[in-house]
Amino acid sequence: MPVAVPAVQAPLVRQVPPEAPSIVRSPLPLPPPRTWSVLALLVLALLTPSSAARAQGSLRWVEVDLTVDGSGRADVAYQARWRTSGTMHGFYFEGTATTPTFTGGTAELPGGRTVPLSITRAGSDRWDVVLAGGEAWGPGEATYTFSYRSDLAAAGPVDLTTGPAGEELVVLNWSPVAWDEALEHETLVLHLPTVPTGASGDIGLDGATAIGLRTEPWVNDRYLITYMGEGSPPSLWVRFHRDGVGAREGHRIQIYLPAEHFPGLAEAAEARQAEERAARERRREAAAQATRARLTHLLPTLLAVALVTLLFAGRKLRGIARAHATAPDILWERDDWEPPRLRLSSFRKEGKVADLWYLEALVLLGVPFRVVLAMVLDLLELRGRLRRETRNGQLLLGQLGEGPDDADEPYQAFVWQALPDAESEPVPPADLAARLGELIVGTIQRKAWDADLDATREHYRHLFEELFPDVAAVEGTRFDEEKELAHYYPWWISHHYTDGPGVWSRGPAPFEGAGGELGGAGASGRFDVDLAAFGPRPERSSMAAFGADDLLPVYEHAACHSACHSACHSACHSACHSACHSACHSACHSACHSACVSGGSH
Repeated sequence: MPVAVPAVQAPLVRQVPPEAPSIVRSPLPLPPPRTWSVLALLVLALLTPSSAARAQGSLRWVEVDLTVDGSGRADVAYQARWRTSGTMHGFYFEGTATTPTFTGGTAELPGGRTVPLSITRAGSDRWDVVLAGGEAWGPGEATYTFSYRSDLAAAGPVDLTTGPAGEELVVLNWSPVAWDEALEHETLVLHLPTVPTGASGDIGLDGATAIGLRTEPWVNDRYLITYMGEGSPPSLWVRFHRDGVGAREGHRIQIYLPAEHFPGLAEAAEARQAEERAARERRREAAAQATRARLTHLLPTLLAVALVTLLFAGRKLRGIARAHATAPDILWERDDWEPPRLRLSSFRKEGKVADLWYLEALVLLGVPFRVVLAMVLDLLELRGRLRRETRNGQLLLGQLGEGPDDADEPYQAFVWQALPDAESEPVPPADLAARLGELIVGTIQRKAWDADLDATREHYRHLFEELFPDVAAVEGTRFDEEKELAHYYPWWISHHYTDGPGVWSRGPAPFEGAGGELGGAGASGRFDVDLAAFGPRPERSSMAAFGADDLLPVYEHAACHSACHSACHSACHSACHSACHSACHSACHSACHSACVSGGSH
């Protein structure tokens, strides 16, 4: 069944404010049927026999060509113009909404020579786009062109929905990949061969409205838009153009069209929904079988516990009777009684370093909990597990994909489980930073109960300084393998730090300002991210704010929370998933693509 999209409102096509007219003539020439656009990491030029110099290229502009058929399948083509003063081979490409099936590509080099491209996998969702045969080019400018096929209906960017009056619509909510550097311009050209226009050439806003096209208000505010009819018979062609695109800025569009133009989409959607229902039924049956199995084993255990309890109670009663009989022999009213001396001692061993995980060590060094939450959220987004949206200036978070493993990533799992599932509306972070901080502090107390905390701080301070001594050491660093992410958290601080090479030095604490904060037991600095979006400052903003009397209740809270949360989460998830699906489907379309951006030369 289609789902309601409250965001769709009359008029059918949003009028653009005067400063950004909806129907414009692009300052660029009209692109050919395949316009190209890419999100990429620059590739540092490799050393060649003819030159010992290496240069990093810069990206000038990107153009994307998207063709969507009546079943929601798409042909996507990218064109990217690079410039280098030295030599260059290629770049990395990542961040697509679906797994692409590449259909080839070429590069037009300085002088007009065309060279085929070699596109190979360089990670789970990352491809290396280089000149075939190990060729290089430069200095000058070159245009890389390549394309791939993808099923947008299966992935979700193309789906059935309903309008305000209950009419059946198809929504296209899609974005090309984002870039890690600013662009002179970015253009997306959308071809819809199954949507007839009745006329060729410029059909204008009125013509687009007449065929049932609708857009979200922010689409008209953000882009210069041109509507045309192309081909014979003419079908809809729409261009979304934008000048001066910032680094990591997306180029997302969200439009609606009558469902009658996409006849194969309903059949494909029904097949997917049937498979989802079958999968839910299999999960419910598996859960029921697991419950029956637990009860089968639990009942004998309870009987055994009851029997042991009765035996223990009998022995205890006999002991009380003996104590009553010997009471006159242990009276305290004696002149020769000497009270015992209370001996105070510490279990901590001087010089002993606690075995802490990287995130725990950063908290011990005084990193505030809001900074810790920012690190965990960025890593969840990097792994495709987080929905991050901003509405009316407020940050909203939700689950995406499969959750992290509790054993390998306990803090990622804690944050992920605290967020609403993918079928529910995202929510503000609220007190998430404080709860995450209490969990980490409690874990540190358990691990470091007999350790020397000063020695532990110095150990990890030196370790982080060796891993990432300054900002320059992390510039361009990426994590290609899962095992490399072990160093992600200290790298994150070095990467966002903006005050020079002293991020791991002993500095004033705490320090805050210019969008960030850091400090407490040692480190100090400033970040280029706005931490205010992660909710109000916790009452105890870092581990330095906890006294000795606070640590035991914090530890008890951390130990109990994980066990209770996991038990309740599994029981409720299946029941809520189905009920929330239709109400929250529209929110799922805005999953962030900024987690995976191309960039970094090689």
